[in-house]
Amino acid sequence: MIKKNTANTGLLGIFEKLIRIVPHIYLIFRPLIKFTNFFEEDFYYLKEIFKNQNINIIDIGASDGISALFFIRNLNPKKIYCYEPQKIFFRSLVKLKKKYNFLVLFNFGLGSQNKYESVYYPYINFFKKKFTLFAYSFPEKKDLEEQISLDFIIRPKIFKEKIIIKKFKLPNKKIHLVKIDTNGSEFNIIGSIMPILKRDKPVLIIENNNINKIYKKIKFLNYKKFCVNDKKLVKHVNQKNVNIIFK
Repeated sequence: MIKKNTANTGLLGIFEKLIRIVPHIYLIFRPLIKFTNFFEEDFYYLKEIFKNQNINIIDIGASDGISALFFIRNLNPKKIYCYEPQKIFFRSLVKLKKKYNFLVLFNFGLGSQNKYESVYYPYINFFKKKFTLFAYSFPEKKDLEEQISLDFIIRPKIFKEKIIIKKFKLPNKKIHLVKIDTNGSEFNIIGSIMPILKRDKPVLIIENNNINKIYKKIKFLNYKKFCVNDKKLVKHVNQKNVNIIFK
């Protein structure tokens, strides 16, 4: 479900929209967000679910570590397994691991088989240099084009790159939380990580793409789908929250 890429409401939502209007501004502010506790609203409810519990987390679409930092600041992670196929983002994760050695890093995406897969990124040329908006990676070009048209007044260009996809290997430790944010490939990833869902029944927080299709695939495990409304967890029907929680 392509929607305007705003994960917050109120003044924070207005600020986020302004940042995203012009790609040049977004490129300046996006790296600075890592130094704050500013994050998608739905994620803050995870503190209510896990309280002070020590947990193991799988972070799929780990980006440059922005979500791992949220988990570190707001939850009590013992291990965070980070899956990120993009090379530049992965370098940021390697730097982050020097500070937090409980991060476990994988420089590939997840899928049903080992392969190379195309992914699309927007970019701008500025002072004869190419700047890529790596957080806007999409497996489908048409979805990226639609997202760009929703978010930006100045339209960046698009290029294609190959990333590595591998089959999921079951970790030894019990997993309590799985986060998936991959701009459209969430359903395929659910199939890849089904062994961990069957074994551990972790809480899932998933970007709102193909969410009903995902629900049909996992409801045999007694998962229910929820969203956050006014800081309360409510049954998800067709609300347009950026993220949906399964538990």
